[in-house]
Amino acid sequence: MFRHRWNVLSILTAAVFVSAALTFACADDEDTSPTGPSEPNGQDEDDHGPGEEELITTLEITLTPSGGGAPYTVRWRDLDGLGGNHPVVDRIELDAGTVYNGTVRVLNETESPPENITEEVEEEAEAHQFFYATLGGFSPASVTYADKESDYVTNSGADHPVGIAFTLSVPENAANGELRVTLSHYDDTPKDGVNPSDETDIDVIFQVFVRP
Repeated sequence: MFRHRWNVLSILTAAVFVSAALTFACADDEDTSPTGPSEPNGQDEDDHGPGEEELITTLEITLTPSGGGAPYTVRWRDLDGLGGNHPVVDRIELDAGTVYNGTVRVLNETESPPENITEEVEEEAEAHQFFYATLGGFSPASVTYADKESDYVTNSGADHPVGIAFTLSVPENAANGELRVTLSHYDDTPKDGVNPSDETDIDVIFQVFVRP
């Protein structure tokens, strides 16, 4: 067994390391990254675990009627972040009795060209999942996942959905309401494909108008 013999040089060296450690700890505690509110529409202040936090300014949904038709894109956009102007949110307009194939993208449009954060979600598919909730008069509509982790990464466990691709079914009895889109980030809790994480990257609500 090794024993440490403390001398003056050892004590001075240890003091330098302790001082450096405290300096780095203070630097890590200082939060200078842009954040948004913890309620929709916006981003949580403690969205991520260790590592650099990504800024999301834009969430974009593209819907294409499964029976044929032109793609239809709507956006939630907040370019100046928390404390600035209110987000600009498009209204979703859909036809009753129609099934739509959907995709979602998240972007940082403060960069030029815009940074596609969706690529990071794909690279970390086992730690991310989009959740969709149909609310109010739109609640008869349903969202079904159309992708899974192995579509983006070499899967190492249960092949849970990711939600970048999905199907939106709008029945005849659907009416005006809301569509809530949440991106969960799994750092401290395991992803089970069913339950959202307590870490939210972005949480937004779209108003939905349904044409009969």
